[in-house]
Amino acid sequence: MIKLLVADESHTAEVAALLANLFEEVEHSLEFEEIAEIFAEMDADDHHSTLLALDDDDAVVGVITVVESLSLSAGGRYGVINELFVVPEYRSEGVGKMLLDFAKEIGEQRGWARIEVTTPGDEFDKTLRFYEREAFWKIGPRYKFTW
Repeated sequence: MIKLLVADESHTAEVAALLANLFEEVEHSLEFEEIAEIFAEMDADDHHSTLLALDDDDAVVGVITVVESLSLSAGGRYGVINELFVVPEYRSEGVGKMLLDFAKEIGEQRGWARIEVTTPGDEFDKTLRFYEREAFWKIGPRYKFTW
C-alpha cells in the first residue's frame, strides 16, 4: 500500500536522490549535493511543496514538486508542477497518478485556479501521454533565460 506525505527536511536525502535520478534521465545537470541544498531552501518556502510516495517498507518510491505562482492570465493563484519522478520498479503501478492527485488536492485546498506542469519535451512521449490522460493539455512551449 502506497502512502503519501508532504516532505520535510528529514527527507532531504531521499528527495535529492530521486531528483538526481530524474535529472539524469532527462539529461539535466544538477547533482545530488546541489539538489539537497536547493531542497532545503525550497522546504523553507511556504509556496512550495514536495510530496512523497512511500511503499510498505517506508521507502520513498516517488516525488512530485509543486510551487504556487500568481498570474492575471491564470485567474489568480495557480500551481506549477516542476518535477515528478517514480522509481522504475513502481512505474505503471499508479504511483505517479497518486502523487498527481495529491498535488491536485493541495491545489484545491489552496484555492488555485489551475495547475500547470513543466514537461521534459516531446521526446518523452510516454510522460506527455500520462499528463494528457490526467486531463492536462498542451498550452505551448516554455522559454528560459539564465545568467
